[in-house]
Formats: sequence, structure tokens, C-alpha cells
Amino acid sequence: MKTIKTLLFLLSAITCAAAHGGETLDALRQKADALHAEGKNDSALVVAKEALAMASEAGDTTAMVGVNSSLGVYLRTMGKLDEALRHYGEAMKMCTTEAFKRNADEDGRQEAAALYLNLATLHIDMQHKEQAAYYAHLVADWAARCTDKAFKAQVLAQDGLVLLMCGDAKAAGRMLTESYDNAVSMKMYAPALSAAAYMIAVADRTSDAPAEAKWRDRCRQLEGKVTDAMTLIAYYQILCNVEMRRENWREAITLFDRILSVKGVEGMPFIVLDCYNNKHKALAKTGRWREAYDCMGRAAALKDSLYEKEKAESLRELTVKYQSKENELALAQSRAKLSETRMYIAVGALCVLACAVLVSLYVQSQRRKARLREAEFARLMADTDRRLTRRYVDGLEAERGRLAKELHDGVCNDLYTVQLSMASGKCDMAEQAGMISACREQVRRVSHELMPPEFTYADVSIVIEDYLQRAGEASGCEVTFKATPADADWTAVPDGIALEMYRIVQEAVANAMQHSGATAVDVSLDMSSGALSLTVTDNGDAPLRNGTGIGRRTMRQRAEAAGGKLTMERRDGKTIVHFIIHNAVNASSAAR
Repeated sequence: MKTIKTLLFLLSAITCAAAHGGETLDALRQKADALHAEGKNDSALVVAKEALAMASEAGDTTAMVGVNSSLGVYLRTMGKLDEALRHYGEAMKMCTTEAFKRNADEDGRQEAAALYLNLATLHIDMQHKEQAAYYAHLVADWAARCTDKAFKAQVLAQDGLVLLMCGDAKAAGRMLTESYDNAVSMKMYAPALSAAAYMIAVADRTSDAPAEAKWRDRCRQLEGKVTDAMTLIAYYQILCNVEMRRENWREAITLFDRILSVKGVEGMPFIVLDCYNNKHKALAKTGRWREAYDCMGRAAALKDSLYEKEKAESLRELTVKYQSKENELALAQSRAKLSETRMYIAVGALCVLACAVLVSLYVQSQRRKARLREAEFARLMADTDRRLTRRYVDGLEAERGRLAKELHDGVCNDLYTVQLSMASGKCDMAEQAGMISACREQVRRVSHELMPPEFTYADVSIVIEDYLQRAGEASGCEVTFKATPADADWTAVPDGIALEMYRIVQEAVANAMQHSGATAVDVSLDMSSGALSLTVTDNGDAPLRNGTGIGRRTMRQRAEAAGGKLTMERRDGKTIVHFIIHNAVNASSAAR
């Protein structure tokens, strides 16, 4: 009776497929994934929703989990996070039932592992490390119940990477070692090289020199057996990060050259851009200034080209998803063997047809797995570049507003006064010469602010100190500066945050000198308490107006863009501007 019910379920699924234009559920899912990979996310959503309706009509819980998970990925790629979370929630609602946990077959276990890997990746992208680690451990639990070694080799490698980014090197090592063992046993050399390369990063984090030497040796043995460009590039990039952190500049330059010589890398512009951006630093450290300058020029030209052509495909993320149908194939074959009557023979023929479709889908699924590493790396690069681009554009708009106010309130008003005085015919030439000289000094100072010292070769404390010295000399105001602790490594502050801090100092000091009548300004930087803080104090008498001025609004926007908080208050006859950001240096280290 159970066999008859199972066969009738197959007939129902095939009938359901006929009702949807003749395409099977798996064919629709494959089509949706292909459209997403091409960047056609709107079309992928339409097809995936059709697949979800088909799965719901057939009562296929496993497929419903997988399709909802895929819809979450598509919507997240489009920036529709609320809708993505709704589909993730629907998938989790089914995965967390007692019936699903007890009865999940191999497909169900793989779909659950893929779902939680998507959620772990989402949280690590948003720097929610605690939640990312929680989902990463769920991935490991579901993967442990799977029997497909090929699937486990792929999913555990990515799970290990997430745990490593969460700071749990010990758990990452367990996942990556198991991934490596499964990949080697299946002779899947590309996933094995990925897992071994991640283990080099784990050994580096834990300062385990013998383990690092062992995994480096294993990578060298696998390197000649791998032809996949993205796997090789990821391996070289991990080695680059290690050598750059240890300041082994010559070894890092050799590795950058290896990346740039990988066949097909010319079609990966963001990877080439990253190489040039980092290689020029290593060249500068070795005194090869002309080559460093050439690298900087290539990076600038490539970045301009990318943004001018609006290459939307570089900002996409590819879905991280696995589909394995070995259990279903074995089940369909066992059903065929039970065909003893004419009815069983007829139904068995339909089963054989269904098996052929499943075999084809499984082969295509295995091919998609081979592209998993490339998809994950492209997604991480795309998200990073998209966030930096948005912050850069916002910063430009804010800076334009600040300079407009500077020129209007300062230079234009002073020139207008000179014009009225000259028109009246009662002008004092010495007085007018003084006013024109003041205007010229203001224009000179604004022009200097447009060209701050290069953050590539100077840290944030040096840049701010340089500006304050020039501002004090130009205004005659007493300006003091202090950075604590004395041995702090200010080069660890990311350039994006450093630039926002520099602009906040410019605005706060300009306000104090021009509008409050301040005669003394004190600026201090501090990272001794685990947080990065900036304080600007002046003895001027300008009252605060609830932050309604353009300058104050600009400073708050810059603080938010950097991920920190800015406060302004009057205390003891002084105006105090305080900016603080937590985990600034730690976030930078994790990104590297």
C-alpha cells in the first residue's frame, strides 16, 4: 500500500508539471538559478514563485524549503531584505518542525544545510558575528547527517570560512579538515585546495607554525591538479594576506603577480583592481616607487572604467545552494523493481522517466557545485564594493554642501562688502587691501582642504596634525593636538573611517574659528579603551541650535556613514564635539 501511495505521488507531481507548461519542479528551479546567475533577478523571481506554487500544490515540503531559500537569495541580491527575510522565515518554519527533523531524507538535510548557510553568510556580511556563528553551527549539524561526501566537502568549506570570519578558529579548523578529507576521498581537488588554503589562514590566526607548514605543503601538492581559476586565485589571495600582514613585501609581490597571470583573471576586473590596490603598497614598502606609481595609475584607470560603464554584473551575488538527488534516484529504482502487475509496469515506466530527469538534474547540480567558490568570492567582492561606492558618493555630496556653505558665508560675503565700499566712493585702500587679503587666505585654505595628505602613505593622526598646524598658522588661533596612547598603530584605522574623521575635524575647527570667536581649540584622538574616539573642544561662545546648521548636520551624516556616533554639547563655557566608533580596527582586521 505504501508503494502504491508513493507511485501515486509521482503521478501527482508529473500531472502538476503538465499544469505548469510541461516543466518539472526541478527544471523550474534550475531555470530560476540560471536566470539569477545571469543577473536577471526579476525573471528568476517569477520562475521561482511558479516553482513554489508547484511545490505547494504537490505538498513537497523539501522543495518548498529549497525554493523559499532560493527566493531569499534572489531578493537579497535585489536589495529587498524585508521580503528576503520573509521567505527565509517560511523555510525555517518548515525546517524547525519535529516532523521535518525526524523524517528529512538526504535532499531535505541538504536543503536545510544550504538554508542555514545562506543565513550565516547574510549575517557575516552584516557583521552580526554572533548570529552568523549560531547558523554556522546549525549548518554543521545538518551536514553531519548527510551522506553525500561531495556535498559535505563543499558546504563544510564555506561553513568553515564563516566560522573563521566569526573569530572561532578552532571550530573553523574542524569544519575545514572534514571538508578537506571528503574532497580528497572524492578526488575533488579544487574544493580540497580551498579547504587547505583556509586552514593556512586558521593556522596563521592561531600562530601554529607547524600546522601552517603542513597545510602549505598540501596546497603545493594540490596546486598543479587544479585548473579552476577562482580556486587558484582564492588560494593565492590567502597567501597574500598572510605575507602582507607579516610585512614580507617581496613574497607578497610575487603572489600578486601569480594572481594576475592566472588564465581568465582579465575577465574579473574587481579582483584585478584589488591586486593593483594592494600590490602598489608592497612595491612602495620595498622602495620601488616608479612601479608603485604605475600600479596606482592602473588601479585608478580600472576603477574609473568600472563605474563609467556601470557594470551591474559585478555587483551581483550568486546563490549558494546545493541539490543532490541520489536518494531519490535509488528510491525510484527500487520502485521499478516492485512492478509485478500491468498497473505496476505502467506506473514503473513513468518512474523510469522521472529517474532519467533526476539523473540529468543531479549531473547539472554537481557542475554547479564546482562553481560554488567562485560564486561566494564574487558575492563578497560585490557587496564590499557596493558599500564603499555608496559611502563614497554620499561623502562627495556632503563635501559639496560644506564647500558651498564655506564659499557663500565667507568669501562671497567679504567680496560683497568690498564691492559696497568701493561703490560708495569712500573706501580706505588699506582696509580694502586687508579684506581682499583675508578673502585670498580663505580661498587658499579651502583649496588646501580639497587636497588632504594621501592616506596611502600617512595615518589619520599625521593627516589631522598636518591640517591643524596649517589652520592654526592661517587663523592665529592657538591649536593643540594629542593622540593616545603614544604607541598606538593608527595605520590600522580603515581609510574610509579615517577620511570621515578628518572631515569632521575640518568642520568642527572651522566652526570654532569662524563663528564662535574661539581663541583656543584642542583636538584629541584616543584608541586606548578599545574604541576609537575623537574630541574637538573650543572656548568660543556660539550657542548650539539643536544641530540645525549645515555644518553640524554634515558632521552627523559623516559620523553615521563611518558607523559611529557624534554628540555636541556646551559645558563650562566650552563647546565639545565628540565622535566615537566601536570595533573600527577589529572590523578592518576581519575584512583583511
